[in-house]
Amino acid sequence: MQGRNMVIFFMAGLVGAWLATAIAGELPSPTSKPLSSIIKGVEDQKLGSISEAEFDDGLWEIKVCQEQGCLKLYLNPETGQEQRRRPTHFEETPPANSLALSIIIQSIEARGQGTITEVEFDDGFWEVKLRKDRQKIKLVVDPMTGDTRP
Repeated sequence: MQGRNMVIFFMAGLVGAWLATAIAGELPSPTSKPLSSIIKGVEDQKLGSISEAEFDDGLWEIKVCQEQGCLKLYLNPETGQEQRRRPTHFEETPPANSLALSIIIQSIEARGQGTITEVEFDDGFWEVKLRKDRQKIKLVVDPMTGDTRP
């Protein structure tokens, strides 16, 4: 019986360590560039309209769309340098006269509400997902004004 309890305790420790590693892997490191800076670098390349940014597998994945199609850029979070790119399916994009995404993201970063892990343009608004102290936060942001909706 005591041996069985030790095995259960050991397995629980392994699962806990794995979960902690998985959760930490979902966030950019503290030495990463701010997402607003990475987005600004993509905007400056004039590759198209950004429709999505997501931190996944240690890289920022930024989706950029033009009339001809969309690209997914994989960027190093420490440097903002492109690691690779690939074509991808079309996504809804913000209106041409909306605020630059880098400005919207910079405003959210300045509030200190958490670490941004994902930004997606959907149904006419930016959906921004943040994490702070294991809590997930979702903001809905007007692309024209940068105001957060309740």
